[in-house]
Amino acid sequence: MNVFAPNKWKEKITDPHWYFEVPALMKAMKELHDKDRAAYELEKERIYDFFEAELGKETIALGTTGKDFDAERKPIDTIVVHHTSLQPGLTKERLSAIDLVRLYAVEFAAPKYREDAAIKNRPIWSNHLRDGRQVFWPYHWIVRVDGNAERLLEDYEIGWQAGNWDVNCRSVAIVFDDEFEDKDPADIQLEGAAKIIREHYPLIKKENIIGHCEVRGHTDCPSPNFLSKNGKIGWKSKLLTLV
Repeated sequence: MNVFAPNKWKEKITDPHWYFEVPALMKAMKELHDKDRAAYELEKERIYDFFEAELGKETIALGTTGKDFDAERKPIDTIVVHHTSLQPGLTKERLSAIDLVRLYAVEFAAPKYREDAAIKNRPIWSNHLRDGRQVFWPYHWIVRVDGNAERLLEDYEIGWQAGNWDVNCRSVAIVFDDEFEDKDPADIQLEGAAKIIREHYPLIKKENIIGHCEVRGHTDCPSPNFLSKNGKIGWKSKLLTLV
């Protein structure tokens, strides 16, 4: 079952208000998820393939200016840990496409906060540019399976990642390029994350190194096994020990 028609969307994305169509698409995807998980996964990849390609070709109508979200940046006192929930090897281009659709399009279509009334009916603008192009990364660092880390957002940039704007404004986000629903990070991955914290954020208190699930209760991110429960010690404790 296909809920996404690329040919129709090629026309839609030339309109600066193309994102108004995204909530209906997300609703249809949720219904597909509930009916046929395998079909949903295939359709999801088709959607992200499309938006990654069109972002690369610069055919999507986006803003050339807009609200400076980063003006709300506060002193950093928190680190939020995530996982991609995808197979390793996520590219920066793919991540940008995913979060253009999953985060920015949804927020611009229906701003959640009174302070964001100014973005209503405006073309999407992230305020984050690389080589003259907008990017839509939600994280500041990504840790690969070999433990190496890559910088995404700069520390002065706010990542749309925690599901809580106040936390976003004063935190940096570290994401593992992996899926930890049924496994824990390897030691080399944990050491990669710990190294980022030791070298770049040595003044962050350990109690302020938290998982996404500790900010937003209805997610397991970065893993169902991140926190200790039922007498089993979660891998958060190992991460804090390495820090």
